[in-house]
Amino acid sequence: MSFKKWDPKDQLIQGPFGTLEPSKTQISILPQIIVVPMLSFDRELYRLGYGGGYYDKSISILKNYFKREKKFFITIGLAYSIQEEIKIPRENHDIKLDYIITENEVLSHFN
Repeated sequence: MSFKKWDPKDQLIQGPFGTLEPSKTQISILPQIIVVPMLSFDRELYRLGYGGGYYDKSISILKNYFKREKKFFITIGLAYSIQEEIKIPRENHDIKLDYIITENEVLSHFN
């Protein structure tokens, strides 16, 4: 995944997955906060994504980069409480989020 600078007045183009995104000519950035999509989650702050591992790969790269730079990097998952599962199946490359926010609570491993 690549991240691009975007302003609401900038026009978006249709990407390869049918989503709207900034054009490839926009300036690349390294975000220090990422809101991560999910199908479901568990209380250990693992998520079930949409397949492909794009977010896990990007999160791993960004975490390592910002750790070397001694800067913060935060991952936030947004979900409804109904999406909670007892335990999400995980693989070695799956990365725990820093926060999961639902309409009822904020989960964090910092607590």
